[in-house]
Amino acid sequence: MKTILQAPKLSILLVAVLLGACGSQPSAPDASAAANADASADNGWQALRARYMDCVQHRADDGIAGKAQTKEVVSSALAACNGELKAMHDAFGSYLDGQMVSSHGKSGARQAADRVTTDTREKARSYLTRYVERERYVAHNK
Repeated sequence: MKTILQAPKLSILLVAVLLGACGSQPSAPDASAAANADASADNGWQALRARYMDCVQHRADDGIAGKAQTKEVVSSALAACNGELKAMHDAFGSYLDGQMVSSHGKSGARQAADRVTTDTREKARSYLTRYVERERYVAHNK
């Protein structure tokens, strides 16, 4: 009879130990610090992307009043802000590289950074073309 009576005590002890082990998770400040670091890195490359877009628009503003064709104004603005685009590319690549563990993942991160950079440049080109044409139209019709 003692064995049967001791079995429930053993199972209660085992359950208590398992619950204690399952309950030990990283503390909230550690988890939020990691989340803040990820958000900070994420916001860093996005801030650089916004800076690039501002740069190309300001450079295009400089060429709107001139006689150069729209395509030339846009190309000049993009070329003038290439440093900001490279900084965004590097920051995004570093952000993704930190998220990847395997060499295959790191290769994918480099490809993704290249793709985001190409997409950003093409979106800027498309936006600037419409922007310059609109600003010239408005200036001409005043």
